Amino acid sequence: MPPGAQLVDVRTGSPVNIVTGEMEEFDRITFEFEDGLPGYRIEYVEPPITEDASGLPVEIEGGAFLRISFLGAAGSDPFTGIPTYTGPFEIASGQPALLESERTGDFEGVLTWVLGLAEAVDFRIITLESPSFVVAIDVAHP
Repeated sequence: MPPGAQLVDVRTGSPVNIVTGEMEEFDRITFEFEDGLPGYRIEYVEPPITEDASGLPVEIEGGAFLRISFLGAAGSDPFTGIPTYTGPFEIASGQPALLESERTGDFEGVLTWVLGLAEAVDFRIITLESPSFVVAIDVAHP
């Protein structure tokens, strides 16, 4: 069965508190999907970081690494092969906690990204289903 959720955008930033107008004490990466919200698994992993399927090493800046595996997801249309995500596969964010993000796999319905963090810190996951399907990961500042 082909994956249902297709990645269309990846964004990074430091959210602003809507009440105070001040920057929050965390960095955010947001994954936006069409056609449903995928399952996901997020965990700290140890280097070496490798690409899914090929096993080739991937260099990612950081002292700690969070791997996000989206289950039942892809970065392209499963019927046509046309990419639904046309952005970069490597994103240097320049934020205090989230240094770099890189796609390390899009294989057999599992879409994988690894986040390079300054250090291992607490994180939280936010999911939204309207107006689009979004998974946001907030990483606390060190």
